[in-house]
Amino acid sequence: MIVIRDAQMKDYLWYKIGGNTRYLLQCFSEEDIVEAFEFIKKEKIDKYFVVGMGSNLLFTDGYFDGVVIQILVDAPSVGITLLNKETVQAFSGVELDSVIQFAFDKNLLGLEWAGGLPGTVGAAVRGNVGAFGGEIKDSFKAARVLVYDKKKYKVLDLNKRDIKFAYRNSTVKKQKNMVILSVTFKLNSVDDKKLGWGKQTYFANIEYRKSKHPMDFPSTGSAFKNINNPGDIKKVLTAFPDIESDVRVKWHGKVSMGYLNKRLDLSGLKIGQAHISNKHSNFIVNLGGATALDVLSIIKRVQETFKEAFGFTPEPEVEIVQ
Repeated sequence: MIVIRDAQMKDYLWYKIGGNTRYLLQCFSEEDIVEAFEFIKKEKIDKYFVVGMGSNLLFTDGYFDGVVIQILVDAPSVGITLLNKETVQAFSGVELDSVIQFAFDKNLLGLEWAGGLPGTVGAAVRGNVGAFGGEIKDSFKAARVLVYDKKKYKVLDLNKRDIKFAYRNSTVKKQKNMVILSVTFKLNSVDDKKLGWGKQTYFANIEYRKSKHPMDFPSTGSAFKNINNPGDIKKVLTAFPDIESDVRVKWHGKVSMGYLNKRLDLSGLKIGQAHISNKHSNFIVNLGGATALDVLSIIKRVQETFKEAFGFTPEPEVEIVQ
């Protein structure tokens, strides 16, 4: 475990935004994570937050008077194990893409939809990440978690029912005091021909991201969750009945926030150095030197516009740490 005092979080997070934290603890193993909570207990610190790459986080500009635990790996190939023919276990700090590559080497499919999606295994499960109609829950089998409560911790093994996956959510994310140590995936063993098809999907999704997403500047990916509440979808369709077919087919039963932001003329909105991308209107990019306040101001503007247009406010997908 590496202990960094008074760390400036913008130097360690994907979005390149964030003020200082009292301690940053970088953990590279399950033993390091346990040591981090021993540190928190010893120093009598109540406030802590766990991150991976931070690819879906907006960290406060102000001082975080607590501990940030960052879970990483030393090298891409570290922390992944084939338990049996179709079951793979990965340390929570492993990048999701490394698991995909490992699976390909073993003729396993199930995660190829996540091609080009940044983030660690632990963060992916915590937020039930998804893209192109796939979600992490589809291949999830079990997780080993640490639960920290009242200066004590215990380690539990949880199955899919325990995790209670929802749209970009899970028990781990809701309860706040759970930290994923490792994840077990149930994948599908395939022949070389089907593996080739899976790889085509993987590379096609990467190319799609390059062509449709603003990759030249840091972002957190989708800033808002797509509209999936039936009542809210009905309100949108009342205003824009011409998109009913897209909701059913193209957007998998949801309404695309990128589409709505563009249709409501929010594309290109710039506050400070934060900017709603014209390339994909659900991305708020950091043009260089953006602050959390810049991004929060854009989020507020979008929510106000939706409230006026439809009578509801969209929910941020980016997690805001204050």
